Amino acid sequence: MNVLFICSRNQWRSPTAEQVFRRYPGLSVRSAGTSRNAKKSVSCGLLQWADVICVMEQKHKDRLMAEYRR
Repeated sequence: MNVLFICSRNQWRSPTAEQVFRRYPGLSVRSAGTSRNAKKSVSCGLLQWADVICVMEQKHKDRLMAEYRR
């Protein structure tokens, strides 16, 4: 299962979640940020890759829905 963790700047929260969940067998994990100046920004490719998307705050979900909703 592919799991994507998302926060604002991909600086603390989502990379920490990525590291914690990386040790679980059967999970492939990545992290990204919604901000344009994030260390790794969210992309259509990452969203399509993910089976599960975990956001750290409601504002992250809102931004994803506004920018990537089809």
